[in-house]
Amino acid sequence: MSAATSGWLIYDMTGATEAPRQALAVLQYCLLALALVALVGSVLMYATEK
Repeated sequence: MSAATSGWLIYDMTGATEAPRQALAVLQYCLLALALVALVGSVLMYATEK
C-alpha cells in the first residue's frame, strides 16, 4: 500500500502543471516521506521474518 501511495504522490508532484500552494506542497512532501518510511519498514519486517 505504501508503495502505491508513494508512486501516486511522486507522479502527482512531478506531473503538476502549476505550482501548488506552499502548505499543500509541504503536506505532500510530509506524506511522501511517511509513505517511504512505511515502505522501508515493511520491507525490513518482511526481510527479518525469513
